[in-house]
Amino acid sequence: MTPYRPFARALPVWPQKLTGRMNTWLSFHASVPLAAGRGATLRLAAAQAYRVWVNGQLAGRGPARTAHHHARVDEWPVQADAAGTLAVIIEVMGYGIPTFCSTHEPAFCCAELIVGRRPVAWTAPRGGGFAAEQRTERVQRAERYSYQRAFIEGYRIGAAGLTWRAPGYAPARPLAVARVKHRRTWLARGVAYPDLSVLSPRPAAVRGRALPYRAALAAKAQKFPNLFEVPKTCAGYPLDQVEWPLFQTLAGTPFRTTGPARLRAGAATPLRAKEWIRADFGADCTGFPALRMKAAKATRLLLVFDEILVDDQVKFNRSGCVNALWLELAAGAEIDFEAFEPYTFRYLQVLVWTGAAEVSDLRLRHYINGEALRPAPAGLEPAAAQVRAAALATYRQNALDIFMDCPARERAGWLCDSLFTARAEWHLTGDNVIERAFLENYLVPPGFAGLPRGMVPMCYPAEPLQLQFIPNWAMFLVVQLDEARRLRRLPSAWQPLVERRVRGLVQYFRRFENDLGLLEKLESWVFVEWSKANEFVQDVNFPSNMLYAMTLRAAARLLNDPRLAAQADRIDATVRAMAWRDGRFVDNAVRDKQGRLAVTDHASEACQYYAFFTGLASPRREAALWRRLVRADYGTLYPANVFVGKIMRFELLIANGELAAARRELLKSYVPMARATGTLWELFEKHVSCNHGFTSYIAMLIDQLAAARR
Repeated sequence: MTPYRPFARALPVWPQKLTGRMNTWLSFHASVPLAAGRGATLRLAAAQAYRVWVNGQLAGRGPARTAHHHARVDEWPVQADAAGTLAVIIEVMGYGIPTFCSTHEPAFCCAELIVGRRPVAWTAPRGGGFAAEQRTERVQRAERYSYQRAFIEGYRIGAAGLTWRAPGYAPARPLAVARVKHRRTWLARGVAYPDLSVLSPRPAAVRGRALPYRAALAAKAQKFPNLFEVPKTCAGYPLDQVEWPLFQTLAGTPFRTTGPARLRAGAATPLRAKEWIRADFGADCTGFPALRMKAAKATRLLLVFDEILVDDQVKFNRSGCVNALWLELAAGAEIDFEAFEPYTFRYLQVLVWTGAAEVSDLRLRHYINGEALRPAPAGLEPAAAQVRAAALATYRQNALDIFMDCPARERAGWLCDSLFTARAEWHLTGDNVIERAFLENYLVPPGFAGLPRGMVPMCYPAEPLQLQFIPNWAMFLVVQLDEARRLRRLPSAWQPLVERRVRGLVQYFRRFENDLGLLEKLESWVFVEWSKANEFVQDVNFPSNMLYAMTLRAAARLLNDPRLAAQADRIDATVRAMAWRDGRFVDNAVRDKQGRLAVTDHASEACQYYAFFTGLASPRREAALWRRLVRADYGTLYPANVFVGKIMRFELLIANGELAAARRELLKSYVPMARATGTLWELFEKHVSCNHGFTSYIAMLIDQLAAARR
């Protein structure tokens, strides 16, 4: 591929004394005189996350994530103000820890301001016009937000407020920076820029009080390993080293509602110690919580949030993360605060822990996909239209720079999920630009550190925490590459990269083929779906082998190797001979004490869907089983969950003309979700994510139902 050289003079830089440190926040400042209103371009790449302010206004957030030893370059249009000043501030976070939502590589900032075709300021160890300063306002020693993401936000703001964003500010003692000598290939952004518009909550709000701390209540709270087993489970700060153990504080603090409240534009709400006010944004949203606040005296304030209410309260740890951030304000401080990290919530609760403050202008700045999406079919019934709208909202929040599973707890780009979201993208936009970026991230590295040779990460860009991977999800990568090439778009120049990755996976799985040609004793996290079916993944798991045959057929097309297709046929024949029992497919076979392979009687609903989804079974050949499934006559089959069994079911029903059953079940499953959060959930239960990317595929299924009924 042709090398991409975006920067004229900028170099990637970072202060040497801060290299490798955890949870480090820097600001890079440049100010250039221009004619009033004159436009320019800010060309920028950074790791691991950045935010841009231009003349005091938010102008950008990124980056678009990509693979190890690569960085995507953004180009933000910027403009001088009426006084002829172009003041740019780039805030950059170096997390310094492995996560599921970005690669763990040296932090850096590489930026230049271009006027016409000429760089007028750029990052460099000397000169260039950008000055760096460590932002100590963000508390460094904080807890992890979740196992999958980095740190909770905590801030200490002095009486002067957010000084570094004030007009005319320049670092008095800039930090010395050095070139970051890390092998890196620049890539174009490749995807649309985010929608950063602002949303206000509903006027109707709720007030309440925090009750006295109860140690016994805190002791009963689930102890997340990412908090209580650091650094054994993951990198970070142990609880005895953080400046304020927020999880323990909130876990032991009950909340009581005292009555209704009203949020009025321009009006402030006074809050004393232990008082709170809760805003409702009407639906689950993703972005940056924000508000104005004025501290009457030294104040510690919390923002607590979540997607739903539990017993009419915000339960900050409901979904396995710490949905809260905190600020300390000196007496007299008056600030307009906006969180640096994106979160997902419908309800935002502002709690004054100590002190007293006035709060106003509660809001959320979106961080979502803003592209035009396919309109709903004409005449769509209200219930289906409501579910479709929720699927689109879910898509916007999970299809940004990559396909994410959820925009809150993880913000991770998971395989398998990505196949279904990619289908939704193609249907809703007519293109697959995000899918191409997602797949490019998987293709460009020669290999992946910490994983067996040939294996790929289960989610990416990320680090394999505890060296874990899902072999089944690697199979889905091959299936998606094949489908994208046949039905959507892949650049022909990628073919050598595709072949390298697919050959590596084929060679990896060869190690696990037994004397029958079936995969046996797959390693790491063997995953079928979130149900009892996942208790039967060893020794020979039949859904995994069904998927393996599908993978080999996809590989045969990608590599133009008919031998792989013939191998897939042999696997199908063996699985059918072994797994077909009493009119349904059973899930697994295990080795007895004598080493003989014995087929079990465990049979899950999910296993049946894998058989039909992968082409092993067909409604014509397994007609009796198919009719039972259509009637939802599951008998003794262990029930499936929404991912991936029920998604496969909905697709199969529609593809085989069972429209009434598909419509009935889709609406029964998803209307309650759409009504509760305006988004679609990870599972049918609400104890985890209420906003999961693969469910955007439901919009496509609803459109298929509508088309079939016309």
